[in-house]
Amino acid sequence: MRAHIAAEAKQILLAFGLQDQETLTARPRVETGSPLPGPSTRRVSVHVIGLLLLASLLPLTSGAAIVSDMYGVPWGRREALVLVIAQTGAAALVFFWLALRVIARTPLDRGSPRQRLLQRGAAVTCGIAAMYTAATPLTPSRVALGPAVFGCVLAWLTLEVCRAHGVPLGTGLPATATQRLHEWRIAGSTLYACGFGGLCVTVLTLLVRWTGIDGVPVMQGDQLSTLGISRFTSLALTVVWAVAIEDIVLVAATTALLTAIHRPAWEIYTLVCALEVLFHAYMGLPAIGMAVYGIGRVWLYLRYRRLIPLMAGHGAFNLAFGPFLLLPFGYRIALVIPIATAWWINRRLHAAAARESPLPEPATPDTSVPGPGDRTSAPAA
Repeated sequence: MRAHIAAEAKQILLAFGLQDQETLTARPRVETGSPLPGPSTRRVSVHVIGLLLLASLLPLTSGAAIVSDMYGVPWGRREALVLVIAQTGAAALVFFWLALRVIARTPLDRGSPRQRLLQRGAAVTCGIAAMYTAATPLTPSRVALGPAVFGCVLAWLTLEVCRAHGVPLGTGLPATATQRLHEWRIAGSTLYACGFGGLCVTVLTLLVRWTGIDGVPVMQGDQLSTLGISRFTSLALTVVWAVAIEDIVLVAATTALLTAIHRPAWEIYTLVCALEVLFHAYMGLPAIGMAVYGIGRVWLYLRYRRLIPLMAGHGAFNLAFGPFLLLPFGYRIALVIPIATAWWINRRLHAAAARESPLPEPATPDTSVPGPGDRTSAPAA
């Protein structure tokens, strides 16, 4: 009687949809996993936008000031003060974001107190240094030092954000000679990509100057004079900023994080190339050629997922191209020294890789004909 009543109750529940078949058969429901849930995808997207906004503040405002000066409307002291305040505010945001990320990564129950204190203290110190150098650009060296410090701190924040999302950027060092040769080749490909992008900008600059069309913005001198770089210290600090912002934040982190949430490749290429063009807006219309520069580096990172050779190739190109413009013409022959050094390193790496994995000796065919009494070479019956 009780079994009959229970069966009737189950039928009534099924009729009203209050009980499913899995409950009747006592089978557990199998959940199918998704690649990345919605909230995590939105969180990654918000973090990418935040990092790119922080990285874009200085180059976009500086480019706008230079382009405005091309049209005869230079920025005054008020605009410069607003720029300093905005950059200081961005440094403050990076300070709090980095401190929170490092504190979340180093809880009290993980690691030794000494390591926890060192990491948290380093994050606070770097954040304060970024705010201080951004708020006091009083000397020419300080003007270049502020962006360099800010770029390094923002790069550290970017690495912490990628670590929190479980997205590696490929920062490991090579362990074998073959791996070192592979990294060297990636750096060389990056150097070629930067050179080809620079060639496109140079051709467009000469073309715009030759046509002489009024109203088309174009830098009058070279790149360093347009940026106001006249000393090697300023050049080195600018290269540090460029490598930290463009390679770590713009190319590597943006590509890796957007790939992790399954964004299409064309979207990544478009975003990075558009920002590369805007970062170099001080060149005027020829900055469009920097899209080629961005395409090459994104393609290299998507293919190899290696960050250090990307940074090395970009930094080497800037450090080699910068002195070429700063040195007098008679001293530019000294650039043969880094070229010869690179050739020597290339030979050493190839030799080390060859010793590590020597090529197998070619097998010699056995042309001997077994005799009638040779039982060892005859096939077994």
